[in-house]
Amino acid sequence: MNAVTQETLTDANLNTSSDCVAFVTDNQTFGVVQMVSEQYFEAPAIRDGSTKEVMEHIAHASSPRAVIVDLSDVSEPLTDVLTLSSALGDSTCLIAIGTVNDINLYRDMMEAGVSDYLVKPVTEKSLAMAFEHMHTPEPEQNQAKPERTQRVVVVGARGGVGSSAVAVTLAWLLAEEQQRRTALVDLDLEFGTVALSLDLEPTHGLREALENPSRLDSLFISSAIAKVNDRLSVLATEETMTGDVEFNPSAIEILFDTLARNNDSIIIDLPRAAVGFRHRVLKAATHVVLVTDLTLASLRDAIRILSMIDESAPNTPVTVVANRAGRKDDAMSKGDFQKTLGRKVDHVVAEDRRALKQAADSGKPLPVSAKSSKVVGTVREIAKKLSPGKGAPNKANGKTSGLTGWMKRGKKE
Repeated sequence: MNAVTQETLTDANLNTSSDCVAFVTDNQTFGVVQMVSEQYFEAPAIRDGSTKEVMEHIAHASSPRAVIVDLSDVSEPLTDVLTLSSALGDSTCLIAIGTVNDINLYRDMMEAGVSDYLVKPVTEKSLAMAFEHMHTPEPEQNQAKPERTQRVVVVGARGGVGSSAVAVTLAWLLAEEQQRRTALVDLDLEFGTVALSLDLEPTHGLREALENPSRLDSLFISSAIAKVNDRLSVLATEETMTGDVEFNPSAIEILFDTLARNNDSIIIDLPRAAVGFRHRVLKAATHVVLVTDLTLASLRDAIRILSMIDESAPNTPVTVVANRAGRKDDAMSKGDFQKTLGRKVDHVVAEDRRALKQAADSGKPLPVSAKSSKVVGTVREIAKKLSPGKGAPNKANGKTSGLTGWMKRGKKE
């Protein structure tokens, strides 16, 4: 630190009775902590140091309401946090600052007892949100809650099978009929239709979140999402085709964790061609809905996608939906399809072009524009199975190598 800053961080300035004590290692962090903490605490004390200095301070003073510790120069930050958390007790909020942007470290920090873990460079927004979280008591803490926010991935076996319509309908039903706060994420960054289906203007926040996950906090999300109503929000974008998005490997997990703070359910419309992040999306899912039709091409690709799901998330339940059934170009019956697929088709939805056109023309979801559509009825059944306390369909472990044999036998029915 420079000489001017050092003068402000003398022992005389470290108020032992301050409600907020911070130990930081650089000028930028010092400036942000000083500016924000003064808005929340009277006479916050900020000085140069890290975990060693925090331990020395609390040995000679009562524990403050908040302690901010800079772990940038610490070789084993998790060990130090565990020691600090034990020494401070439950009455003190511990906020950690570091340089490592890793979702596993973030989760370990939270389990070790920190209130929040902020990645440098620390912003005024991120620190303010950490303070807000500290000041806001959790409602009904003693009541039982679901262990984890639902993360339902909807993926189509091929383009045109109606997976986006299923995703939009599912999100709407969860939000409106089950009164669950729901975030709908369209990961088709160039050609996604979720925002278009709901007559919304997409933002560029999703791309920024995937490229710079360190910016992700509740304030950033609130500025990036498009609100459908009080319970349903959409995160979507329409990127140009002139450049690739540079994904940060940890962006998916951090995005979902951030959305989970304020939502009961997250519905992810996953394009099958999303090579860069589909493994991470599936790994983060609590449930997968695979949408297909009864054509030979979709059968082939459904087999491949089920294999990919089994590799990425072997314990994640999967629901298979045969959509747009009954068309003239169907290659096979449901029985032949699922026999070759190697597992049960859980739901069959008949073709309903009229309802889909009605929804597209009105810019409203199917449950609003075509309440009696068979698509709505089937997706409602899926939504009910996803409700807390309801059993989810078990993933079948059948062989999927029978495609060639079926082709030799020829089409039945």
